[in-house]
Amino acid sequence: MRYHHIMIQKDNQRTLADQLFHPEKQNTKTAAFLAKMESVIDWVPLMKIIAGLDQTGTKKGGRPRHNPMLMVKSLFLQHFYGLSDPQLEEQLNDRLSFQHFVGLCLGNKAPDFTSFWKFKDELAKAGLTDRLFEEVNRQLDDKGLFVRKGSIVDATMVESTNRTIKKTKQQLQSVQQNPQYDSDARSTKKGNRTYFGYKGHIGLDAESKLINKRIFSPANHHDSRYTEELADLKAKALFGDKGYADDRIKKMAREFGWFYGIQDKAYRGYPLSQSQIKRNRKLGRIRAAVEHPFAWMKTQSKALKASARCQIKNALIFDFSCMCWNLKQASLLLARDP
Repeated sequence: MRYHHIMIQKDNQRTLADQLFHPEKQNTKTAAFLAKMESVIDWVPLMKIIAGLDQTGTKKGGRPRHNPMLMVKSLFLQHFYGLSDPQLEEQLNDRLSFQHFVGLCLGNKAPDFTSFWKFKDELAKAGLTDRLFEEVNRQLDDKGLFVRKGSIVDATMVESTNRTIKKTKQQLQSVQQNPQYDSDARSTKKGNRTYFGYKGHIGLDAESKLINKRIFSPANHHDSRYTEELADLKAKALFGDKGYADDRIKKMAREFGWFYGIQDKAYRGYPLSQSQIKRNRKLGRIRAAVEHPFAWMKTQSKALKASARCQIKNALIFDFSCMCWNLKQASLLLARDP
């Protein structure tokens, strides 16, 4: 009876909070955007995927586990707005729109930032972001948002904020245990600049601009290494810059009746013809759509800096940014065609 009475009090408290601080009454862009997210995605299946993670305390004492729905929605908030773990804790305690979105009752404190850090650590080690990404895309596909008239492949650099490691020292135990080093990151050269970190690869639905597939790799992996994995076999058209030029893929596309929209690449002694230059310019206007999610990840989600010291944790950040981009883009598509 006492437990039931407490739950009724909490429900009444939440009802009062809804009446006083409902997002529509706050009249802010953030509140309106988060209200849209409730209709774009069903959060329950996502919550069920992560519900088994015991991220705080133990069964024999310690702090109780946090609500799985609160935790999963909080991580999406974090990557919608490019927040660090301490910033996420502070914003959840400060912003009513954030509290309403995650279901935090009025007067209750948000989990501390170490809880979010531990939760993401367990989430990365369990490899559950693949299932989360697939579930988000499954729901968006059920809404008919993936057009599949063409697939665009591209990659972006995700630079590590950790110190560069010489190749001869990468496998040393002292280096791998040093928090100043990222032992999974690698170096590569693009143009006249050397990068140390990773690459985020995506396959984009050309018309809807939704990310259909994504891969996170060390920076020294060539873009074309993942062409087949990123291509949408249902799209029947493949676009990409000259870095993806591959005669084998070109031949395969012709055999299966795909449109091969990879830009032509010049070779030493074999410059591009005028028709090839014209073709590349035309294809470039199509593949330019892939820059939109990368630009959003850099400026809004702040996912193109690898701050963790291992690949699986940096991959988690990239995965959540891909999912957040898809949800944001889906809200625009649904508003355009209700």
